Amino acid sequence: MKRSVYFAFLGLSLSFLFSAAISQERPQGCQFNITGTWQSSTDGQVKALREHFAGNGVMTELARNGSDQWQATTRSRYKLDDAKKPKTMIVTTMGTHGHAAERTTLEIESLDDGVFVTKAGGEEGKVTRWTRIDPYRYFVVLAAGKGDPGFGAAGFAMLIKTDGVHTQRDALGSYPVVTPRQRYAVFGEISEELRKEFDKEPVNDDGSMLRIEVTAGPYNRALEVLKSWQRRVDEDQVLYPTIPYLNNAVYLNQLTSSLNEAGVLTWKGGTTCAETIKLQKLTWLLSDPIMAKHNLTQTPYYLFKTLRELNAPLHLSDSQFHAALAGEQAAPVAISSR
Repeated sequence: MKRSVYFAFLGLSLSFLFSAAISQERPQGCQFNITGTWQSSTDGQVKALREHFAGNGVMTELARNGSDQWQATTRSRYKLDDAKKPKTMIVTTMGTHGHAAERTTLEIESLDDGVFVTKAGGEEGKVTRWTRIDPYRYFVVLAAGKGDPGFGAAGFAMLIKTDGVHTQRDALGSYPVVTPRQRYAVFGEISEELRKEFDKEPVNDDGSMLRIEVTAGPYNRALEVLKSWQRRVDEDQVLYPTIPYLNNAVYLNQLTSSLNEAGVLTWKGGTTCAETIKLQKLTWLLSDPIMAKHNLTQTPYYLFKTLRELNAPLHLSDSQFHAALAGEQAAPVAISSR
């Protein structure tokens, strides 16, 4: 079959199956709640102070004292034009006797559960990224072997949630099964044994990996995608029962897209939240730089390789990743450096 005909057929097939099987999923929107304590960074520099936003409109500045504890210093007033989908935030500092001393209007550029981005002073103003202080830390690991064009290798996404003591790991993708008489691929849950093979990032061209820390919003949306496909596996309702590589490609495309978008389980796609990563979406068109140039068996490898190149500053090295998992706040993790 000619490649152009194949892609046209595949596009029609995807359209039909998605509309029938996926549009019934209920999309989850970008969640936002400013109440809580936030760490901000401007121009990639993390500020020494934190801000606590109370539900009554009071913003309290927190600084470390001599005992290395966070202590309230000054208080201001803040007001959002919309509590759930704000476009602006007005911060009013208080002078003597409780009178307003200075008023600053911050434009809210983007938002999500656990992060929002503001700009002060119009187009030329400084951009500040606010990250919620959360007792949990969330990670996304995209890992794949290269394998050969005819058979490929393991390729999967793993989601991690930890408080430094208890850790939850969920991993789903495709992996090879080799017996003396045959070899074949399976789409399903990734075993702990296979996950351990990717504990360390590849040192050569045999594999590709992107490991990043995210906030609650993208983690929960990605987990929703993973669990949706896990249910299909358990119920024997995957889209392509005889093509595990294609199930994996569709699944990975949805999961990576969900890091930036809500509602990706619908055929029409999601709504944009705050940007978590630079995306490379699979389109199944002749212009697709991955699907049109490489074998379907190696899609995870080339997808993750491209995402790593696009998001190199966010990638966590082995030492950074394991330090972050252990709860060492000093680790230079991705969410505090964007």
